[in-house]
Amino acid sequence: MSYISAIYNLVEKEGVARVSDIARLRGVSYASATNAVKKLVELGLVEHKRYGFVKLTNRGLRIAQMLKSGEARIKYFFMYVVGIPEKKAQQIASLMVYDLDADTRRKLRRFYSIMIDFTKDKAEELERFIKEHRASLELPEEVYRLKERIKEDDVE
Repeated sequence: MSYISAIYNLVEKEGVARVSDIARLRGVSYASATNAVKKLVELGLVEHKRYGFVKLTNRGLRIAQMLKSGEARIKYFFMYVVGIPEKKAQQIASLMVYDLDADTRRKLRRFYSIMIDFTKDKAEELERFIKEHRASLELPEEVYRLKERIKEDDVE
């Protein structure tokens, strides 16, 4: 979880965010959380006065909401498309969302929008999506071996 997400979650849950609460939630020292908050202030993402509450700026709030929304999409994808239980899907989403670049997030959003309300039209859209992205990829040999193993498992 990023610092900005920790602040957002604390404000959402408790109404306020303190540096000590941020440190506890992130599992870091008070000094580490203080340094991170100072950097977020410099970036214009939060407001904080010594010994006061940490408050997201409008820009910080937009970023936090974008991260939260992306995390939810990834979680629901793993729950409803892949079939992973909610707790595990949440763990995966938390790990994934903070390391994804903008292009990957955009592609996941598009894929998610296709998969979440699957219809015949969506099947055609999915086929176009896959063809579009496969055209630029060279699939490794292990993918073909995995496909064969899956076919064998389905037969058994």
